[in-house]
Amino acid sequence: MNRKIFLPPLLLIVTLSACAPAPCRAMDGTVQPTDLLQSAQWCYSTDGGKTFSTTPPTVPAESVIRVIARTEFIVDDPSSYVVLELTHGVPRRHRASFTLNGKEVQGPLDGMFYRTIPAIDAKLLKKGKNVLTADISCPRHKAKEFKLPLKMSLAALKGIHLNIQTGPILGAIGKDYFTVTCRTNMPARISFCAVDAIRPPVRSGTGLIYRLKVPIARPVKRTDVLIKADVSDSGLTTDMRVPRYPEAGKFRFVAMGDSRTNVKDWAKVAAAVLETKPDLVVFTGDMVASGRDDWQWDNEFFAPAAEFFATIPFYAVIGNHEANAPVYNELFYTPSEDGRARNWSQKIGDVLLIGIDGTQGWAAESENIKWLAKTLIDGKDAKFIFLAGHYPAWTSARHGKLAENGLPAERQVREAQRVIWPLLVKHKATAMIAGHDHCYERSEPPGGVTHIITGGAGAPRYGKRATAEMQNPHSKVFASKLHYCLLTV
Repeated sequence: MNRKIFLPPLLLIVTLSACAPAPCRAMDGTVQPTDLLQSAQWCYSTDGGKTFSTTPPTVPAESVIRVIARTEFIVDDPSSYVVLELTHGVPRRHRASFTLNGKEVQGPLDGMFYRTIPAIDAKLLKKGKNVLTADISCPRHKAKEFKLPLKMSLAALKGIHLNIQTGPILGAIGKDYFTVTCRTNMPARISFCAVDAIRPPVRSGTGLIYRLKVPIARPVKRTDVLIKADVSDSGLTTDMRVPRYPEAGKFRFVAMGDSRTNVKDWAKVAAAVLETKPDLVVFTGDMVASGRDDWQWDNEFFAPAAEFFATIPFYAVIGNHEANAPVYNELFYTPSEDGRARNWSQKIGDVLLIGIDGTQGWAAESENIKWLAKTLIDGKDAKFIFLAGHYPAWTSARHGKLAENGLPAERQVREAQRVIWPLLVKHKATAMIAGHDHCYERSEPPGGVTHIITGGAGAPRYGKRATAEMQNPHSKVFASKLHYCLLTV
């Protein structure tokens, strides 16, 4: 169970909670979880559970139907398992709930949709007969009649199957600390330690998602750290680096955004950024197509760029496609008191970085605008001020569409142009950086603040609209290409 990214030496030790059974590994290390439903037979009811049939029901077109599906299976030794993983074939457009032996089965985070529901407590199992039930509401469907798809597996995991599911993901950094997040597929504890860097080792409590602020002794060589996960007598390794804090007067960061949808393109852009070795990355949102679909974060964002996240501090800005997903606040550590703030700022050398959640209200006299004004005043001694948000103030592409009154039709774009932008001009900011439109565009509106759209990290590219000159009369450069922006101070 080795996952190797590259070869620096920080030690991340991941261990099962004390109540977990000891793991047992096959000689070749290829032990697979047991599927408890492998031989199960399903029966179905469409009358609220009064009668059941082994024939899957057919859902007529333009109809709404509720289906209760039920199966039984035998478990000889439930105490040998740590957690269960329920993988189901119920489409997202259906609403489904699951019970195991009369107890509801839920995902770790409310508001997230799981194709595979992880870390179900194996104590729900009984010795002998067990019953799994799915209660499914099938919505009105415009297509022809279809048969309800129901392909389920219930994987029973032992300690040997402990895995780092997501990450590690480097977050905000400071002169004497770095932050990191990750998550595992079953309850565990993690700790960081490294020679001459982390004293004493930093340990987490038992959980699935880990958010750690790790104090370190500077300076630390960039190649001086290893992350290792040990589970009893078995090993699971992954690697990361303790990030270098920028020296005075020397600062290189990447701005980029909109990676969603095209995984191969995102992996290509992330690999290109990795080669430039920036001090950090500011990402302007839209990381996945649907933020509440939990599997998209691993499959489409983190896994295709594992070395990128384990190497470069990642400063996140939320976009509309994140859909305010609960997992967003868990997996990113922003430069704020608890690492969860959607609006954040940090002064690094001569640079003031500001990130904002443009989906919130930014009307004049709003609390957000008051916060931004104070942040700009407090950072007035910075030589360079960059504000990053998802929504642009001006754009020649689709999101710059104008309403009949000549203003941007989208509220977020309109507020960026009419409220946020004048504030940046007043405080002599350097640039506003945005995404949302999948293109590169540099604009120079009056006032001396450069406007940059960088939305080419993988999402389908957009071209100029026919009304581009009316939408954005300040455009200087426009390109519909995969790209990132490298800024050097």
